Amino acid sequence: MPLPRAPHVRLLLFAAGSAGLGMLLSACQGPDEYFRGSETGMGIGGIGGSAPTGAGGTLVTGVAGSSATGAAGSMVTGTAGSTATGTAGTSAGGGTTGSGGTTGNAGTTGAAGTTGGGGRGGAAGTIGAAGRGGTTGTGGAGGRGGMGGVTGSGGRAGSTGTGGGAAGRGGRGGTGGAAGATGTAGASGGTCTTGGKLDCTSAGALKLTPDGQVVAFSTADWKATTAAWCDAHDLGGGIGAFAGTGSTAMAAVDTTAQNLKLNLTVSAGQYAGGYISFESCVDASSFNSVQFTGSVTAGSLTNCTWQVQLQTEDERPSTATNPSGGTCNATTATCARYPAATLAAATATATTFTERFTSFNNPAGSLVASASQIVGIQWQVNSSNGSGTCTVELRIDNVKFVTQ
Repeated sequence: MPLPRAPHVRLLLFAAGSAGLGMLLSACQGPDEYFRGSETGMGIGGIGGSAPTGAGGTLVTGVAGSSATGAAGSMVTGTAGSTATGTAGTSAGGGTTGSGGTTGNAGTTGAAGTTGGGGRGGAAGTIGAAGRGGTTGTGGAGGRGGMGGVTGSGGRAGSTGTGGGAAGRGGRGGTGGAAGATGTAGASGGTCTTGGKLDCTSAGALKLTPDGQVVAFSTADWKATTAAWCDAHDLGGGIGAFAGTGSTAMAAVDTTAQNLKLNLTVSAGQYAGGYISFESCVDASSFNSVQFTGSVTAGSLTNCTWQVQLQTEDERPSTATNPSGGTCNATTATCARYPAATLAAATATATTFTERFTSFNNPAGSLVASASQIVGIQWQVNSSNGSGTCTVELRIDNVKFVTQ
């Protein structure tokens, strides 16, 4: 291998071969061949060996002092005095141990990645609005006490006398009219919110238009738990019964047959009956008649007659309550002389009765139209001729105001 030249540089080589020879080479600005050898391979210091084969100390194979293999003083391997390994007295001595390579600085630790912001929690779902609770049912108003016993009218005119006698006008003077029996307590019914005090003014009275329906005693009208009725017009009321001296009366609603049942026993010269009372005044002047169905389901009306009567504000005692508002002064006048219309005899077959307002009498001589101040309707059975007696069960249903 050729060695570079360096001007004005001396190189001293010592080698110890197998024969213990030394060689000193000195040069100063020598020619290139001085360092490379001839092109035929004659190496400097090589023993008769050629450059290509390296035999006998060539620079290539290094045999016997070759500079390539370093055997016996080779410059490359330094075996036995080689300048490379420094074994056995090389001029270079033990090669300087290279400094340990500088340990590279530890790579800078990459900055920790910024922690991503926490994802927003989904918006809280809107809580569904609470279901409305059903409307609290209005408790029925406290049961109305039945009308205070109405003082009996001062004797109703007797029926026309039979047997050819003259008409019994004035009939028996009546017994001064026994006070009507205390009515059956009629609790306020259903969801009706009217009542408390009668108001028969144009603004305060109910009109019941267009159908004029009052009560049919159906499950929709009648409230058995409160013993009261209430219709679709917000008109409500109770039921009751009354009787003269020696007579008896009872009123009840048959929830199976869905009608009003009146059980009446009439003594001689007396009366008995039952009614539906109104919590509000009704102005029925847009109609011309009252209508209902009636039948006899037990007993008989023989020896008696019956009537339908319109309870009016001006004949209701001012002392009456539940509702209050009557305008008749019981201290100075005879009250409860209600307009009445006599009915045809009822039979076992339910019959529709329609009575025009013009067919009702006016025993109190009222100047107020009866139809505009109705506060109840009642059915009364009277002794015929002042001596007749009877026991009967009547059924009343489908009460309404109509125009005929």
